[in-house]
Amino acid sequence: MTGQREAELIEAAAGYVAADWPVFILSPTKVPIANCDRCKAEHTTSPQMEACTCLTCHGFYAATLDLGRIGDMIRRHSRGLLAMRTGAVSGTAALDIDPPGIETMRILVADGLLPRTPAQVTGRGGYHMLYGHPGGKISSGAGKGGPGIDVKADGGYLVVAPSIHPATQKPYTWVVPFTEPLTPMPDFWVRRLREPERPARSGSLRLAPGRQSSRYGEAALRRELVGVLESAEGARNTVLH
Repeated sequence: MTGQREAELIEAAAGYVAADWPVFILSPTKVPIANCDRCKAEHTTSPQMEACTCLTCHGFYAATLDLGRIGDMIRRHSRGLLAMRTGAVSGTAALDIDPPGIETMRILVADGLLPRTPAQVTGRGGYHMLYGHPGGKISSGAGKGGPGIDVKADGGYLVVAPSIHPATQKPYTWVVPFTEPLTPMPDFWVRRLREPERPARSGSLRLAPGRQSSRYGEAALRRELVGVLESAEGARNTVLH
C-alpha cells in the first residue's frame, strides 16, 4: 500500500511540475517537516532558507520543480501531504475558503467577483480557488479575503490533491482541473490585496523647520503603534493601513 501511495503522489507531483508549480512535502499532520539542527541554527533569513539544499527543511522554501528531489521527499515521508508553493514563484494567488466562508463565496461568485478558475475541494469541505498572480506583492494572510477567506500567495502554500486531510481523512480533489489555464486575478482582488510599493528612504524622518510635535500628537502616534504591534499576526498590515 505504501508503494502504491508513493506512486500516486509522484504521479500527481509530475502534473504540478508540468504546470510550473513547485511542490514539496508536509508532515502527516499538515505542518512543515521539522528543520535539521544545522538549519535551525544557521538559516534565519529568507535568502538563506531559499538557498538551503536540505531536502525538506524550511517548509515551502523546499518546494522544487526537480522530480528527482520530489521523489526522494515522497519516499522519505510517504505518509506526508503534497503541497505547492504559491505566489510569484508559481504564478499563483489563491483564495482559501474555509467552510464558514462558503456563504460569502457564493455571494462573490454571484456578483462575478470569483470567476471560474482551477479550484479544489479541501479535506475540510472548503475550497481553494487559484488565480494568476498579478505581479507586485500579494502577501498571504488569514482572513485577508474576508471572514473565513484566507489568501495564499507570496510567502504561502496550499495542500493539494491527492493529499488526505489528517483530521477528516477526506481527500483534496480538483473540481475544476488544475490543467485549465489560470484566470487572471480579478481587479477587485488586486486592488484589495496588492501591497503598495514602499518609497525609497531618503534619510531619517524630520519635522518641518520651525514646527514642533505636540504631546497630543506623540501620544496618538504611540497609541497607533501599540495597536499595530498588539494586533494578531497576519492582520498587522490591515491594522497599519
